[in-house]
Amino acid sequence: MILKQLVILLSFLNFINCKCQNQFRNSENKNSITSKIKYKKIKTGTDTLWVSQNDTTVFKKEELIITRPCSKPELSIRYNLITPINKAYYFIYNEKQQLIKEGKYTYEYTYRGATKKSGNFYTSKDYYYKRNECLDAIHYTVDGRHHKTEHFDRKKRLSRIRYFDKKSSDTEKIEIYKKGKLKETRIYTSFSKYYTIKANE
Repeated sequence: MILKQLVILLSFLNFINCKCQNQFRNSENKNSITSKIKYKKIKTGTDTLWVSQNDTTVFKKEELIITRPCSKPELSIRYNLITPINKAYYFIYNEKQQLIKEGKYTYEYTYRGATKKSGNFYTSKDYYYKRNECLDAIHYTVDGRHHKTEHFDRKKRLSRIRYFDKKSSDTEKIEIYKKGKLKETRIYTSFSKYYTIKANE
């Protein structure tokens, strides 16, 4: 009797697992970014593009060896846009169909009277993932400078936010969260010194 119930339970779990995998594959196929660019023209003048790093017509892949003092050389891969569209808003995906960057690309950018003409995502968001492919962190760049980094726990809740000083890129403050709710804020007075403000104060 117990063996029969166990066989029925395993059959049911296998059915649920197959159903979930099929639903995932179907949704993945609908939203997948392949070698083609998804493009949307918007009346406001900002074009939106969904692109993949694996698309060789959009990105040039470069392999670099990075050397650091007291460490082994590491292989790093860099992707460069071949013909970026000026003032277009990009959503960039990796080979796993994970969103890794979004932002507006501009050839020229002026901040506080200084104009840069190197072409870049001066205001953007970069997405980082854990080994289990869950979201780990989102890094925000504003006006070509580090703004903040949001970190997430295993349940996709905020665990901490690190804010940066725009001029020096040093840590300005860190907000610590517990179960998605603000617990305390650490205000930095120097590189390693800070004072703490509790959320209920």
